[in-house]
Amino acid sequence: MAIAAKTGQTLRVTINKRITREGARKTIERLFMQDKAISGPIAVRSRNFITLPKRRGGQIWTKYPNKVHPTLKTGVAANVKATAQSIKDLNSVAEFIEVAGA
Repeated sequence: MAIAAKTGQTLRVTINKRITREGARKTIERLFMQDKAISGPIAVRSRNFITLPKRRGGQIWTKYPNKVHPTLKTGVAANVKATAQSIKDLNSVAEFIEVAGA
């Protein structure tokens, strides 16, 4: 079923089924990271991590923070701004999500 939304709208996207495809998981994660409520704590963690370059084996070596992924369980919801690309992405994972106007 195609998602009927216009660009510029804010959509409330809710996961209503367990995500079984890895590609769908990555797409939903990318869409959910547009919501500040979900990406905010991850950004705070990265901001507090101080990179300290040091010599290791004669090379400059810097440790970077590990990427933290949002939890994508059934019932988790996010606000996503509708763009042409995000509507295509939502249509590709429509079997796992429920979209409502926010």
